[in-house]
Amino acid sequence: MKPAAPRQLTLNTIFDRYIELRETKVRHADGLRWALAVPRTELGNLHPDHMSNRMAEEYAKNRGAADGTILKELRTVRAAINLAYKEGWIANPSRFSMPVSDPPPRDRWLTREEARALLDSADTPHIYLFIVLALTTAARSGAILELKWSQVDLKNKRIDYGQGHGNKRRSVVPINQMALGPLLRAEEAATSEYVIEWAGKPVKAIKTAFNKTVERAKLKDVSPHILRHTAATWMAIDGKPMREIAKVLGDSEDTVERHYAKYHPDYLKYAVSALSF
Repeated sequence: MKPAAPRQLTLNTIFDRYIELRETKVRHADGLRWALAVPRTELGNLHPDHMSNRMAEEYAKNRGAADGTILKELRTVRAAINLAYKEGWIANPSRFSMPVSDPPPRDRWLTREEARALLDSADTPHIYLFIVLALTTAARSGAILELKWSQVDLKNKRIDYGQGHGNKRRSVVPINQMALGPLLRAEEAATSEYVIEWAGKPVKAIKTAFNKTVERAKLKDVSPHILRHTAATWMAIDGKPMREIAKVLGDSEDTVERHYAKYHPDYLKYAVSALSF
């Protein structure tokens, strides 16, 4: 007797199960919920087999959002459908392609004047300290928000960002002079085990308060991730070796060279020295 095919589920049911499984493996499940918020409204009552190329194109046309947003949403939808197939909840994997192309990467980083303006606009100690740590350690937002005082060695001036999510270990980064003072003041005023705290509790998301700080500083196109990109760019411009920048970022040297070598003062200088005549 032929086994019965998995029963059809609506996309909303699949989204719920997808988030439930993924939230223990990703840094912030809120990002998944955000990416699926509009798809829930527009596509949630459909079955996964309804997600064709034509349906994806109609979604993109009616969404009225930037290509990057549409890609984020539809890629999350596709990932949820493929996980449902892998888990045996549905009979078929995803069959639709992306209706828009990846936007070109934005090469936005802060000048030191912009960084000072951002710090001057921080109206709470936790936002100020977050910005300082992001710019002086090049850590990701999630690593900074999860940082505990037990990982901060003020005597030997080291921050151990600890174990990341999955098998990847985060960096151990020296504390420079710019960060030392704010950290000492924050430790003295601390009321919880978390370095970045608000009202005695850890801060789970920084984006709203950070965006208000950016507005007050009258800056544009600045996200928390831009601070990490800025730190890496500053190190490259200052001529620091790619291998050291890679260790600070916790990325491979190849990845760092691909993104930041162009800022290095010696970038291709040796090669073009052969072009004189």
